[in-house]
Amino acid sequence: MHVKKLLVVAAAIASVLVYKKMQESEARKSVWSKGTDKVT
Repeated sequence: MHVKKLLVVAAAIASVLVYKKMQESEARKSVWSKGTDKVT
């Protein structure tokens, strides 16, 4: 039973980390595209 709880907690933490990485990546793309749009 404890192993299941650990797996659930680990999965939740992993999904939060992945979500944050995706948001960070999107923010960088947005900043990059805004910066390069002015040049073209």
